Amino acid sequence: MRRVGALVAVAAAALAGLVGGAVAMTRIQDAGSSSDTTPVAQDAGAQEPRAQEPAAPTSGGPGPIGTRPPGVGATGATGPAPEPDPAPAPAVLLAWTPQGLDPGLVATATGDPHVSAISVVRGGTVDLVASRRAGGAVVDAPGAGWAIPLDAIAVDPEAHARFTSGSDRAAVAGLRPGQAVLGDTSAEIRRLGPGDSIELAGGPTVTVGSVVADTAIGGAELALDTATGEHAGLTTDRYLLLAYGGDRSALEQRLTAALPPGRAVRFRGPGEAPFLRNGDAVLPQVLIKQRFGEFAYRRGPGDEFEQDPAWQAASLVTVDLPIIGRARCHQAVVPALAGALGEVVDANLAALIDPEGFAGCWNARTTRAGSAVSRHAWGVAIDLNFGANPTGLASVQDPRLVAIFARWGFTEGSGWLVPDAGHFEFVSPPHR
Repeated sequence: MRRVGALVAVAAAALAGLVGGAVAMTRIQDAGSSSDTTPVAQDAGAQEPRAQEPAAPTSGGPGPIGTRPPGVGATGATGPAPEPDPAPAPAVLLAWTPQGLDPGLVATATGDPHVSAISVVRGGTVDLVASRRAGGAVVDAPGAGWAIPLDAIAVDPEAHARFTSGSDRAAVAGLRPGQAVLGDTSAEIRRLGPGDSIELAGGPTVTVGSVVADTAIGGAELALDTATGEHAGLTTDRYLLLAYGGDRSALEQRLTAALPPGRAVRFRGPGEAPFLRNGDAVLPQVLIKQRFGEFAYRRGPGDEFEQDPAWQAASLVTVDLPIIGRARCHQAVVPALAGALGEVVDANLAALIDPEGFAGCWNARTTRAGSAVSRHAWGVAIDLNFGANPTGLASVQDPRLVAIFARWGFTEGSGWLVPDAGHFEFVSPPHR
């Protein structure tokens, strides 16, 4: 087997563009909490700020023994009382379980005396069938039967606003029925702003109320209030944000105890994942779109769908890759795939990949759970040694293979809450 060095050279320009436009999200599959004993998660931002303003100090009653009363200086002279130290702001924690949020987490968090605020976030895919300027001019209009998939969440605006800051807090709190909040990146892709509208398949037409930082809505493309979201088909609770005081480990233990035995759960705090959302091991769909483009689709039976042929022609290429042979992938990710496989060959580790276990790169379908569009639909994920590493079972991938692909910008699903060890997916430019 030989390396396709010519392939890497031909695609170098595509890789340079990918590197220049990408956010440095290196090794996000390894980010984790010291108190989190479960592996990194499945289901596909910078972190949310503290959830609340400092609590007002209490007054009245005698002070602790050995302290001076208010207004008395070090020499006993009276004067202005010193400003009391503000109480620390609550910490923020994300909790989620695969295939929907376990209701035990919500009930336990709601009744926990150390939890001061929660936001239950619903999520899923909604289909855009048209978008228009405030004056009525059409922006996007897929053909009859076609739609553009959007990663959406639905929240209680007042509750969720407590987990944002600055102007985003007012924007989220002000979300009204029939409106949508767009993230910054989504607004750029959609070419929409406040006052413009989005028509959703089988659901409402919503008006853009505001545009916020991507982190304010967990990296989703748009956010709706709970009632509007239910009308649009967002009925599954996906994750929980909570503000708390006290010991994090103890809180996690109380939350975990509310789950059925063996139920997998993920906890994350600020700084431990790029976005506080479910599926924190992979890029949100909006960032995949930003790097690899957006397509219209037409849903079919099962998890497969028709995909815009024009997007396919502009984005996908069929290439010969080291070890595995011919594959159809997104042209912008081919250099990294070829580089990773070539490094495997150069390291005399080709035996770690069974060519018969290659289960494809591009495949126009949703995830098996049906809640999102698979990254295979963009041709930026690849299944290797899949027969020996079926979804849901512990990994038998060689750590050397996983490490090589990580250097070339791919996460691998061994540590996901629902393991998918045969799956390698783009998350960042190469960082060799």
